[in-house]
Amino acid sequence: MKDSIILFLLLMISIPAISQPIPPVRMCAEWEPARGTLIRWPLGIPYSLVGELAEDDSLYVLVETQYEEDQAISNFISHGVNIDHCKFIYTNTYSHWTRDWGPVSIFDGNGIWGIVDPIFDGYPWVPGGRNEDEENNLNERDWSEDDAVNADVAAYFNCELYPLPAYLTGGNLMVDGHGTAFSTQQMINENLDIMSEEDFFNIVNLYTGIDNYNIMSNTEDYGIQHMDCAAKLLDEETVIIKQLPTWHPEYWRIENLAEEFATLENCYGRPYNIFRVFCDSYEGNSVAAYTNSLILNKKVFIPLFDIEADDTALQVFEDAMPGYEIHGIYYLYWYYYDALHCRTRAIYDKYMLRIWHRRLDDCVIEADEFDINVMIDDRSEAGLIEDELKVYWREHGEIDWNTSQLYEITGIDSFSAEIHWHRPGTVIEYYISASDLSGRAETLPRTAPDGYYSFIVISSSESDEYQVPQPGITVLYNYPNPFNPSTTISFNLTTSLRQGSAGQAENTENIELVIYNLKGQKVKTLDVATRPSTPLRMTQARGNTYTVTWDGTDYNNKPVSSGVYLYQLKVRDKSLQTRKMLILK
Repeated sequence: MKDSIILFLLLMISIPAISQPIPPVRMCAEWEPARGTLIRWPLGIPYSLVGELAEDDSLYVLVETQYEEDQAISNFISHGVNIDHCKFIYTNTYSHWTRDWGPVSIFDGNGIWGIVDPIFDGYPWVPGGRNEDEENNLNERDWSEDDAVNADVAAYFNCELYPLPAYLTGGNLMVDGHGTAFSTQQMINENLDIMSEEDFFNIVNLYTGIDNYNIMSNTEDYGIQHMDCAAKLLDEETVIIKQLPTWHPEYWRIENLAEEFATLENCYGRPYNIFRVFCDSYEGNSVAAYTNSLILNKKVFIPLFDIEADDTALQVFEDAMPGYEIHGIYYLYWYYYDALHCRTRAIYDKYMLRIWHRRLDDCVIEADEFDINVMIDDRSEAGLIEDELKVYWREHGEIDWNTSQLYEITGIDSFSAEIHWHRPGTVIEYYISASDLSGRAETLPRTAPDGYYSFIVISSSESDEYQVPQPGITVLYNYPNPFNPSTTISFNLTTSLRQGSAGQAENTENIELVIYNLKGQKVKTLDVATRPSTPLRMTQARGNTYTVTWDGTDYNNKPVSSGVYLYQLKVRDKSLQTRKMLILK
């Protein structure tokens, strides 16, 4: 197989530029509008999931023959699957892992949807191809069948196919739709036999538009090291990371991954909102792979393992993704390294109506108006309906929504609306809505009005209390989040912040963690321990790590009510970072 890859790379030199997408290229994020899901027959998923995937969206089923299509239809009907939503694509497949070898959806510089087709040759711990004693057995099947599937998929959708001369295994690729991606170190290692690390980044950028590629530490002592078994982006600013039992041999690997994420900024220049989901053992060292879940339009499908932790996992996803339909799917044959996400792949809407927006910061200084700047792109090119381009907003506690019209401003696909002045201490909730003449209608967040953004108005005199941190100064997050009754806040201080002017170690009396309610009132100031009982192992964050536990009480040690609270880190009275947390009772 390696010889054929080298030959392929040599041939790529002579292929005309039309085989590469016109820049700038953008790779789709999982939460964007999708036509449906790609799976393979024979199934690697339960019929309960098949039925859910085909309920509201198209289900694209890979089959090899008319007999297999008839077989699939018969079984789907007997299990109550909406057969009207099932579409069949003829191609040969070796495995059911459509996530890993299926189509990578991109839009080129002209806004045309196409498929990028990376190399696929199995898995690092699974030998790919024929064994030496099987080379002459023409009936032997191997990964090359999966590697060839995307050509048939592209032909079915009559779209451009762009062969990518690199490995880009889907389960180990997580993207935000804005040019940021995450993979474990294994992605680099897979490609080192055929290209340098620099060449890999360059060629992936050329074909997918990824220009901020984060390579994270491997998450397993031994395995395929796929990112989707350890973490999952829920949107551009939110990531859910698994939490292992402390006795598990890979506990510190996952904690290290969480620390690496905590040092990063998202595409909007803010720290990631980090949720943790506890993945308990279902057999020995094998743990539930809850992060190996699928977002499909306004639904989320999470693998269940028939253990007590299932219910908690569903609750964490529900809290982290307000408004989404949360579906837990039990299957005897989910594995800790291969579950629901691995066996499904979205087919995106090539005419999608896409809205994106940098939500306002959690705390916004009072002003005459608050500008809501929005990007809206109708890939159908049918045209937007001006009267339906709106921002819906209300004060927290109100039921009805007010509206502000979005008006076109300078810049392609650029729009803006205003929310008028509100007094300091007011919490404003809002979402964005748009429609186009193709019949598509979208909101942002996509689950609005059940899901929405919010910010608290503060006075100019309070602005120092809510400073945006300088990158790299601190690491700050809490787990669990949401929580009841207590949560642990972890943070890291760099050496420069831990030292006084004379270079002496900083006294922890000068470090404060302050809890605020959404009215901006102080609820409690927490004592800071000098060190956690076991220091966290970190590769990207440098400095000392501290942990503090909040038991959900105020200055009078009375339990606070359910809701959102802000926690703020201060060093020598300097506000470094403010984050949100949610207590549920």
